[in-house]
Amino acid sequence: MKRRDRDEWWEKYLNYLENSPQSIRRLVEKLSPIKTIEREERVKISKNYDLWPFQKDILKRVLNYNKSLIVGLPTGLGKTYLAGAYLEELSRNNGIRVLFLVPSVPLGVQQTLFAREKLNVERAYFISGAIAPDRRKALNVWKAAFIVTTPQTFSNDHLYPFKTILRELREEKEPLENLKEYLDAAEFKFPFDIVIADECQRYIGETDGYSILLAAAACKVKILALSATPQLHSPKRLIELRKIFDDIEVFPIESPEIKRYIPKRLLYIVRIPTPKKLQKTFTVINRIIGKIEREIAEKYGSEHLKKHCDKHSECKKRMMLKLLNFRMMENGASSVMEYGTWRIRELRSPIEDLDGKSILKVFREALRECYNHKIEAAMKILGREKFQKAIIFAEGVETVRQLGRKLQENLGMDNVAILVGKGHMTIEQQASALIQFKEKARILVTTSVGEEGLDIPTADIEIWIDPPSNPRKWIQRFGRILRQPSGMKIARIYALISMRTHERNKLLSVMRKTEKIYGFTQKVIYKNLKNIEVGQTSLTSFLRDD
Repeated sequence: MKRRDRDEWWEKYLNYLENSPQSIRRLVEKLSPIKTIEREERVKISKNYDLWPFQKDILKRVLNYNKSLIVGLPTGLGKTYLAGAYLEELSRNNGIRVLFLVPSVPLGVQQTLFAREKLNVERAYFISGAIAPDRRKALNVWKAAFIVTTPQTFSNDHLYPFKTILRELREEKEPLENLKEYLDAAEFKFPFDIVIADECQRYIGETDGYSILLAAAACKVKILALSATPQLHSPKRLIELRKIFDDIEVFPIESPEIKRYIPKRLLYIVRIPTPKKLQKTFTVINRIIGKIEREIAEKYGSEHLKKHCDKHSECKKRMMLKLLNFRMMENGASSVMEYGTWRIRELRSPIEDLDGKSILKVFREALRECYNHKIEAAMKILGREKFQKAIIFAEGVETVRQLGRKLQENLGMDNVAILVGKGHMTIEQQASALIQFKEKARILVTTSVGEEGLDIPTADIEIWIDPPSNPRKWIQRFGRILRQPSGMKIARIYALISMRTHERNKLLSVMRKTEKIYGFTQKVIYKNLKNIEVGQTSLTSFLRDD
């Protein structure tokens, strides 16, 4: 694919999003205040939906907490619906003021619509950086009773004077008491009664969202944090969570009260033959990495290899080569063909084991042999499977765009939505792509930006081009097919694994961690690509398996 052709196609797709009925620009404008809010508002919430029995049980437990609580509930099981019911209970007497934190603009739009449509809060507003600070001040936006916002926007308007002290106190073991004294001395009053921190794992630790939660906790404001994976597998994150939250409630999907409301989970591990020349490239680069690691160990000590050092030239080269090698296998050869790593001398020099050819030359031969074995495999599965909606995950942006283009060429632009990060799409274009998938497209091809914090519509199947790198990504990916439509009994995922590489071990390692920490399980079936049949006959026996 020539770069000019690729760029022209991508601009064409972005223009399609901005000018199609799925464009979100006007919607964002409608969700912002247009008139000055004269006085501080309060709201009584009246939801128009019912909770499942297990959600009602969780709600009772949540209502018993007077301070702050983080609820870990797998994606797809109605965390937002639970939060809405919680707010309804709190608002019964005198009404409440709600600050609803979200990690991204697309999710902010979705949660504001949820408040208006499901909680009957007509004057729920979404406040983001799209509204200039002077305009926010003139409109008195923070006097509204129900605000959905990104952490940075709220922090800029309310916590900027305390930026330095908040950064210092974040390092303390128990920062809340000192922070309360400081805020009291400054006569600071937190402007909302309750904070809902949606997808809170995205901003615990170093960011504006963490500062907001610290300030709210110090001011004795109620906090209900929602997370599919509250980073319990990270000791550092757990310490940070404990600074704010009185308790952490995790509800695994294997709990009997939850289990019967979600489909069974089936993971196909699809073994794909690795193209010979790509395998050879991978093996020789691994050998070079090993040599560099021995040099690093001799020079700086073996413990140095455990650090993510970017100071020494040898360490930088090692990390660049490892990333290249992993991506080359996990996302396919075409995903790395423009990497700057190919300029490294060792990749351009003749090697005896390669018949005097350079690694770069053998890689180019591998591209001609098979442009991208992962993309080819995904296309074959989509051609053999029956589905109404499908989601394809890949870490590499180029892989997503290459696969998205191939599918659009076959099925038309209307039928294939593409979602990548802010470096390649604006937040408005991301949200428009999600609306496209919800309203029209049958297939969504996405990077990890689609793994969390977005209300992605129900899909029948998923394909993982590469293994998730941690338990959070595992649960977030799986959660996209746990919200099955009526009658669907199985959440099906195809994980594509290049044979004779590191991928299988990586996949199984993350799976074991996810099961151990979060109790998230699934049945695993190994398949060779050529043996995947339409409808998967093995499903029948799986349905009978209790």
